[in-house]
Amino acid sequence: MTELFQGLISHPMFTKLAELGLSLFFIFLLVRFAKLIATNNIDNKDLRYKTRKAFSLSGYVLSLVIAIAIFSNQLSNLPVLIGLLGVGLGFALRELIQSLIGWAVITFGNLYKPGDRIMLGGVMGDVMDIGPLTTTVMECGDWVKSDLYNGRVVYLPNNIVLREQVQNYSVDFPFLWDEIVVPVRTDSDHRLARSLILEVGQREQADTISAAQQYWSNFMLHHRAEDARLDVVVTMSFDANWIEFTLRYLVDYSRRRTTKDRLFTAILDEFEKTDGKVKVAAPVLQLTELPNIRVLPTQPA
Repeated sequence: MTELFQGLISHPMFTKLAELGLSLFFIFLLVRFAKLIATNNIDNKDLRYKTRKAFSLSGYVLSLVIAIAIFSNQLSNLPVLIGLLGVGLGFALRELIQSLIGWAVITFGNLYKPGDRIMLGGVMGDVMDIGPLTTTVMECGDWVKSDLYNGRVVYLPNNIVLREQVQNYSVDFPFLWDEIVVPVRTDSDHRLARSLILEVGQREQADTISAAQQYWSNFMLHHRAEDARLDVVVTMSFDANWIEFTLRYLVDYSRRRTTKDRLFTAILDEFEKTDGKVKVAAPVLQLTELPNIRVLPTQPA
């Protein structure tokens, strides 16, 4: 047993593995220490994230370089070894390989980055981290009927971008067009209603439109897209029940719910000031009173 142990530790491969293990452990400690310093000393969250990622990537590259240096005299048969292992590993690790390819597509294709809001694989949320294998997302919606966080963290394999469409709500132009519908009674002053809704939209969304114009100008320089109308628009339609006014406006992708609340509140406040000239419509069930009916007794035949 002693001879076996001595033979094992004296084997050149054991020495190389020990050197590799110690080197990897040292690199691990160094990267952890560097990431800890970055976390404690960098206030900007984007810069902090990128710095931590750079340290992690540097650790991987340094580990690979040291491994090649340690086993450099064993690499003469590397092509043969790769050929033997390639077929089996290529099939067994196809999901892993596809995820790595997906990571490259995400990173170099600029599909999304940390902080973007995306829809991918039926999951909508904000990207928190992009790793070599998975994308970490803070989910929005689902049982929460809004664009707000529901508290669930979802890990999506990166290979999903190779087979499904990626919807990005915030890349280059972090605004969305949204609409609200305001039903008004048919006996209301429709011209006054339109002007009030338009005035509210212009007043409440003025700052958003100003910011969006700067983003849109830059967006048009880098993308082939038709110029779009960024100001507030009000359109009208009606039927036998009521008149519908649709307010179309620009909104920050992360503020759709709060913006709707603010607009509806302001519109109702303006309607209340009209002394009944503009009234909000609602489904009405009208009951008709039946006349008195006398039932005469039948005469015997």
